[in-house]
Amino acid sequence: MGEDIIDPDDEAVPGTGVNDHAWEREHRHPTPEQARSIGYRRRDAEAKLEQHQQEAREKAEHAEEQDARDKDTKEEGG
Repeated sequence: MGEDIIDPDDEAVPGTGVNDHAWEREHRHPTPEQARSIGYRRRDAEAKLEQHQQEAREKAEHAEEQDARDKDTKEEGG
């Protein structure tokens, strides 16, 4: 029917010719070394997040226990 099929990647790539090499350098796949580094950072971040979440859960549980003790103390004394 004479329709041009446009590849989605064609729209994403600027075609000015002025700085095409810069765009390609910024958007190419990471090297194996970069991929490993990304993986290490991701694992570290996930471990740190898990640690913070665990600490927050423990803090919340401790606060609930303390509130329950305070409530029991007030009921006994009141």
